[in-house]
Amino acid sequence: MKFVERILNTLSFGEKWAGGICFLLLTLLMIADVSKREVIDKVLSWVMEISEAYPNTSVAGFVGDWSVYIAESIHGGTFGFLEWLGLGGIIWAQKLSLYFMLWGGLFGSALASAKGSHLRPEIADKVLPKNFLPYIKVIEQWVISFFFLFLAYLSVIYVLESISLDEVNPVTEIHLWKVQLIFPYIFLSMGFRHLCYGIFPALIPSDINEATEALELAEKELSESNSRGNQ
Repeated sequence: MKFVERILNTLSFGEKWAGGICFLLLTLLMIADVSKREVIDKVLSWVMEISEAYPNTSVAGFVGDWSVYIAESIHGGTFGFLEWLGLGGIIWAQKLSLYFMLWGGLFGSALASAKGSHLRPEIADKVLPKNFLPYIKVIEQWVISFFFLFLAYLSVIYVLESISLDEVNPVTEIHLWKVQLIFPYIFLSMGFRHLCYGIFPALIPSDINEATEALELAEKELSESNSRGNQ
């Protein structure tokens, strides 16, 4: 069981880093997109206006023709560079950011499931006697494992179909199956994780339900305030 626990911890560690890298790249792309649109374009346009107006100034007449030549060269080079970059934001940045957001969110779902914070299956937890709950928890893990493994199977078929159709995003020019590979991995990872929980119930993480805990805390505070008011 220690070996399986080590595998699951390594899996979670890798997914944590992968999700963090996705959100880091997402942030950098957004910064680059805004910087290109709000800073670089404006600075280059300002340089072009100055270099274009320079030959008609008194400074140009005083310094000489060589300064006019330099100003025209700067204007031509800046115009060519701006034409190569294009006006506005980075065209492919927003679409690529969506991919990183998708990947990061799915990695986060796997991690949240591993910690029991959400995607937690409940089968009549409040109805059955508490003596049956440990067995119910094991059954839950097997059910959710088969569910995720089935989704992994469907996602593999989906990716293979995308490969056969040779679908390419027209903006990023990335083959879509490369982006869609995240689905088989995440579903397989979650299915394997819950399968291990079903085989080794001691590895099942403690349930973390923030909403339930907040509601119970609010009810406790309300009852305490009512008791103080009655006194």
